[in-house]
Amino acid sequence: MKNKLIKLLIASEKRYKIILNLSGNPKSLSELSKIINVKPSNLLPHIRKLECEGLIESKNGKYLLTESGKLVKELFLGVIFGMNIIEKYKDFWNSHDISSIPNSLLRRIYELGECKVVKNSSEDIYELHEEFIRNIGLSSKIYGISSVYHPEYPLTFLKLAKTGKDINLILTESVFDKVKKKNPKELKEYLELDNAKMYVVEDAKLAMVVSDKFLYLSLYFKNGVYDVSEFLISYDESALMWGKELFDYYLNKSKKIDKI
Repeated sequence: MKNKLIKLLIASEKRYKIILNLSGNPKSLSELSKIINVKPSNLLPHIRKLECEGLIESKNGKYLLTESGKLVKELFLGVIFGMNIIEKYKDFWNSHDISSIPNSLLRRIYELGECKVVKNSSEDIYELHEEFIRNIGLSSKIYGISSVYHPEYPLTFLKLAKTGKDINLILTESVFDKVKKKNPKELKEYLELDNAKMYVVEDAKLAMVVSDKFLYLSLYFKNGVYDVSEFLISYDESALMWGKELFDYYLNKSKKIDKI
């Protein structure tokens, strides 16, 4: 039985993508088709095979993992996807400090899915910043952690909050102190908005934004210097859930700021 399952899953990337993307809420065929970027007619035969092996089931027109499917996702697909992400971006992982990511999330690194590491070109050092701003503009719910001060971000997030987006930010104590000193007006306006929340944590050696659209993660080098030249980005639903858990991990260590 074990060999049969392994063969079933490694024979098709579509099958283990189906299982990975059912780790959250149940999904319809059309929803899975959109997420995996495969036509429903091409996806359906793979769904049928997974159903026959008792890994997924259908209820009320949507597919979800069976208990066996949940075990397969954790034990088998974690190894496949995790090793792939590590191997593909081994230079990124080896050159950065990952100690600020809790072990519970490192063990589920495979949930980053079809992530990619993006680097600034030598000709345009602001290229990544511009891509980040484009993506965040498309989001309606935004959760961020920042351990570095960027002079444009206080006004940027204030403007985003004023459009009605739900924004939750965690700043390290040193960054919060800089914002209070350099951007008191923007900070005061931000805190007065009902849809804008701010928290302060003692320390965090990373920067991260996760929204309902994308995950952005940047790390420090091992020598303690923040890397402004590259970040990891993913649009997979599993990655968004992973990022939200990382936010919640630091939220539990933070204190809420209501006014200054």
